[in-house]
Amino acid sequence: MPLFTKLGNLYNDTKYFDKMYDMYAYTKNTHGDKGLYNRQDHLWWRDKDFDPPYKEPNGEDCYWSRGNGWVVMALVRVLEELPKSDPHYAEYLQDFKDMSAALIKIQRPDGLWTASLHDPNHYGGKEITGTACFTYGFAWG
Repeated sequence: MPLFTKLGNLYNDTKYFDKMYDMYAYTKNTHGDKGLYNRQDHLWWRDKDFDPPYKEPNGEDCYWSRGNGWVVMALVRVLEELPKSDPHYAEYLQDFKDMSAALIKIQRPDGLWTASLHDPNHYGGKEITGTACFTYGFAWG
């Protein structure tokens, strides 16, 4: 996504912003059975093979730290450079805010996150990549 924003600004051509949104919206709303973004939990399922009915061993949905971290970082970088007049700016910003609020609730007491965001015992322990991505996003926010 950040590359599309840079290209749109470089060439002063909104078709890059439009294509970026088309791909974002497809992944969010359509890919897999009904999109990869869970509007209730405000997190992204790992991929189309891990959206419902798949469940983690503890019965929760499968959200991976690293993948959600990539989304947070992409949103931050897009929001930094996308013109606020873009028709989808508000949606990107709201998704960033919603994800941030959801992530704070599941942060470990030591300040890190686990690989599986809703099942701390599945691939348990500290997950540095997601933690770094979330920290970057929170710092920007």
